[in-house]
Amino acid sequence: MTSYHVTWEGPVHKASGLGYASRAYARALTRQGVVVSWGLSGPKGRSAHGKKVLIYNHLPNHINFKAARSRYDTIILNTVWETSRTPRNWLPNMNKFDAICVPSQHNKVALRNSGVKVPIYIVPHGVDTKVFHPDNKKLSLPRAAGKFTFVSVFGFQHRKNPEALLRAYWEEFSSQDNVILVIKTNGYAAYETERWIKKQILQYQKRLGFQKSTAPVVVIAHRLLESQLKGLYTLGDAFVLPTRGEGVGLPFLESLASGVPVIATGWGGQMDFLTTRNSFLLPYRLKSPAASMKSRHAISRSFSYLFAQKGQRWAEADRHALRRKMRQAYQNPELCKEKGRQGRRDVLDLSWNRAGVLMKQVIEKVIRSKH
Repeated sequence: MTSYHVTWEGPVHKASGLGYASRAYARALTRQGVVVSWGLSGPKGRSAHGKKVLIYNHLPNHINFKAARSRYDTIILNTVWETSRTPRNWLPNMNKFDAICVPSQHNKVALRNSGVKVPIYIVPHGVDTKVFHPDNKKLSLPRAAGKFTFVSVFGFQHRKNPEALLRAYWEEFSSQDNVILVIKTNGYAAYETERWIKKQILQYQKRLGFQKSTAPVVVIAHRLLESQLKGLYTLGDAFVLPTRGEGVGLPFLESLASGVPVIATGWGGQMDFLTTRNSFLLPYRLKSPAASMKSRHAISRSFSYLFAQKGQRWAEADRHALRRKMRQAYQNPELCKEKGRQGRRDVLDLSWNRAGVLMKQVIEKVIRSKH
């Protein structure tokens, strides 16, 4: 057993990607022999395991440092960010932590650009390659039978760039092409139901004038079972998402683990594991998020208070390049299979156990640095 006790305070009960990663990190630490309490159940008095460590996995501006310092010997922030700089109100608190863990090189650069001075360590996300596997039974979707299938998984928000994905697909493919796009998405408010999301997409299609003879799109905006989600990836011949910014991009990892190549923007946390050998990478330009949020093409929630602050940038993928890459994938199914096989090989070592080992090393290094 370790000579310290970790309290993990994060969104461990949430169904989101952040919640999933929070649980996975905490469990990975436990597997490395670290005593971990979840939530606020950490030791209140003197710990039987010596030093008391808080790993804070919420927004950094929400922590009560006075209370935390009275209870813990070491306080580490575990965070993730998507644009070129973090929100301004994060900075004062970020420099009060003893250290910060982030999952990608992209995050480290964003934090340094934002004025973070404390030590920053990269502790990457993992992917369970036993759960996400090329042999998983495909999701049953009769409409996709015999068709080249593009799959996309994302929350229905502006940062994910759903409008560029839809527009490029409608511009490039017609009902004459043997192709289908399957989108798994979700809303963020009670009114953002599957019906509402489908309506937003249909209205956008009409606004662009693509009402007849377009290639089919299937939208799934309700919860899927894990077995269904695994089968959604293997249903795909290629995964596609022209995202504007990712801290990591878990669906990219899950797609590669499933042996399915990725078409994605060549900027963001995903660039730690996406390469030209396992993916089709899109050129981009870094732009102010506010510009596209005000565009007539914006069809989803913007979260402008987070992403559209002065000085922030994110990547606008080249839509014409997206069309070309989707067409290339469609015309070259064997190339897709080859890239998918390479992707599977590339992520075999990107396990959550590796994340646990690295995070344990960080904790012990930070504890030593305080002596």
